[in-house]
Amino acid sequence: MIGRDEHYTDEDEKERTVISRWARRKVASQFNGEYLDGRKSFIFSWNKQHREIHEEALLHYFDPSKKGQKFEYQPKPKPVSNEEPKITSPPNKDIQQKV
Repeated sequence: MIGRDEHYTDEDEKERTVISRWARRKVASQFNGEYLDGRKSFIFSWNKQHREIHEEALLHYFDPSKKGQKFEYQPKPKPVSNEEPKITSPPNKDIQQKV
């Protein structure tokens, strides 16, 4: 586990990957690919707390039916707001013309 990883390029990368590209480059020479992608183990990184992707990766790793399979995270869709869009009327304008 790599702690205090603040090197995610954006929120999308942070949500989709268990380790930032920066951290992956730092440790990649020390591990074979199957240790980085969940087939044999996982390397996690996070800044202040774990994320949903880490839980999903562990469930994948400990699921005997997925032994030897690469972990491919599928983010859950974000909840859609039930609020109706607010429609505002344009300000009233005087459209009468003097002739």
